[in-house]
Amino acid sequence: MSKNLMKESVEAVCQLAMIDDNPIEHMLVKRMCQTQQIFSNATHFSDARVMLNQLQVRNNCGTQTPDVILLDLQMPEFNGWDFLEQFENVYKSLDKKVCVYVFSSSIDPADKKRSQEFSFVSDFISKPMRKETLHMIYEKHAIAA
Repeated sequence: MSKNLMKESVEAVCQLAMIDDNPIEHMLVKRMCQTQQIFSNATHFSDARVMLNQLQVRNNCGTQTPDVILLDLQMPEFNGWDFLEQFENVYKSLDKKVCVYVFSSSIDPADKKRSQEFSFVSDFISKPMRKETLHMIYEKHAIAA
C-alpha cells in the first residue's frame, strides 16, 4: 500500500473534535492540521453542550464518533469541568474509546490533578498548542485507529 493511500485510510478513521470558546485557538489548530496534513476532518465547537448533544445523537444513529477531543477548561456558562462530568455518563455508551486531552491555559497543578480523575482523560496540555504535540497526538491515535 502506498504511503499516501495508507495515510488517507488512517485519516478516514482518526477524527478530532476541538471544544474551545476562543476562535483564535481553533484557527491555530486548524492551520497546524492543514500544514501537517493531519486530522483533515476535524470538527470545532465553541460550546461543549453542542458536542455532548452530538455525541449522544451519534451514538444513537451510528454516525462517526471522534477518536480525540481537545477540551478547554475555561469557558463561559458550561465549562470544561461541566463537560467532563457529563461526558463520563455518555462515554460509557459510546461505540468506541474516545480520548480527551484537556487543553488549557491553566497553570494550577490542582486542575491537572483533577483532570486525571477522569479515566478517559489522556493528558493535560498547556496552551498554546505546539505542532509537535498535535502531531504526537495524531500519531498515537492514527496507529490505534
